[in-house]
Amino acid sequence: MVKTLESNDEEKNSVNNSEDLRMNILPYEPRMKPTDPEKLNFKRTVLISLSFFIVLLAWSYFNFKVPLLIRAILEGNPYVDLIVGVIMAIDNLVAVLLQPYFGDLSDRTKSRLGRRMPYIIIGSLSSVVFFVIIPWMRLIAALILVVLLFDIAMSIFRSASIAILPDYTTDKIYSKASGLQQLIANIGGIIGFLIPMLVAILPLEEGTLLFDAIGFIIVGALMIVLLVIQNIFIKETPTGEKLLEINNNRLEIDSSTFKVSISNKPVEVQKRKKLRIRSYSEAGRILKQNKNFAFFLVTIIFMYLAFASVESFFSSFAVEYINISEGTASTLFIAYSGPMVIVAYFVGLVGQWKKIGRKNAVKIFLLWIIISVSIMSFVVVPMIFNNHQPLITLTMLALISIPWMGFIVNSFPIIWSLAPEEEIGIYTGIYYTFNQAAYALAPVLFGGLLSAFGFLGNFRYIIMFPFILICITIAFLVMFKVKGGEAPEKELE
Repeated sequence: MVKTLESNDEEKNSVNNSEDLRMNILPYEPRMKPTDPEKLNFKRTVLISLSFFIVLLAWSYFNFKVPLLIRAILEGNPYVDLIVGVIMAIDNLVAVLLQPYFGDLSDRTKSRLGRRMPYIIIGSLSSVVFFVIIPWMRLIAALILVVLLFDIAMSIFRSASIAILPDYTTDKIYSKASGLQQLIANIGGIIGFLIPMLVAILPLEEGTLLFDAIGFIIVGALMIVLLVIQNIFIKETPTGEKLLEINNNRLEIDSSTFKVSISNKPVEVQKRKKLRIRSYSEAGRILKQNKNFAFFLVTIIFMYLAFASVESFFSSFAVEYINISEGTASTLFIAYSGPMVIVAYFVGLVGQWKKIGRKNAVKIFLLWIIISVSIMSFVVVPMIFNNHQPLITLTMLALISIPWMGFIVNSFPIIWSLAPEEEIGIYTGIYYTFNQAAYALAPVLFGGLLSAFGFLGNFRYIIMFPFILICITIAFLVMFKVKGGEAPEKELE
């Protein structure tokens, strides 16, 4: 039962003099033991990160395999590049619409499982169902439908899988926690890229239905196992008595005590039927009031515009431009994502260092990416056309992926610090709206560019990295407009 304010004058005065004027403590005891707010709880952070592990595991395999499935279905179609881009983008359009909605809902969820876990459970299980049936769809219309359903299911829990970490982590150690979360999650990404290599050694004929489906089945099984493990060990503080109930006001988890409070901050909602519209009006309010967050989202969208183009077309780039097999192409994905996993925790420490801070760390990593992509664009890529040179290619992919991870790791702490504690879910949802907008736009934009340069044949992929370079340079320049987002000690300097 939510505690209410009485009309008694004495109690009013007491409340007005209290730090809890805006937040009412709910009578639910934490089910996990709080730890030293100055130190990172490695075990708990690893287990919390498993939901994000599931996200990257599924998406890495999805981004590798689905474009190849589409090409097999549309073999011989002269517009295949553009069609691949459109199909890879349509699914993300749904996510653009749904991320702030589910992020806002998770901020306001009353449940005996906590405010994030209901979405993680429902979203993960429904994602597995649609993910596993993707390769069985041999008509484009059916494939598009299933991909859309899969993305809706992923949208249910993607924001929650990130926002659950700052719920149980203090602001002072956000960068360390984000680094460890990215380390664990990107191990999932690497496993997703390893699956094609595993499938390649199985006694299955390439191109058959079973060959295409077995990887999806393996990934789906791993997703379920990881979900079970996380739910055994991670017990959120209950926020209500029922399995799932949406509250009008937002809830807050005290990251030091794990106690739950409910906000008394006025909300602009009159009827429960308008809650869905309210999620988007709240997002608009946040972007209008928090200019630093808005500028940072511009940086985000250009960064993901660049790297979403790589992820959507890299398997095609490797097979058609470099002229290597699917199995070998997956090793390039591992070379790209492997160093990201190795450095994830350490690049978080860069942003944690008081002399640098989170924003300067982001700028350093962006400049590093610009230099590496310039070399890749104008030196390496022209050399490897139909001429695979593993050492050079793998080295450059590593030199691009390491600072990219540095950018990602230090981005989330900036977002969490710019957000009021009770709005971390919707801020994360808005971040994913812009992230997914880039993922929706990039395949169409870059697929269209590839089609425009179709007269070059397989050599048309020469434009990939210059396109990326332009996007990252714009992101770097916009980053200088962002103020705030540092750890508390850094903000006071």
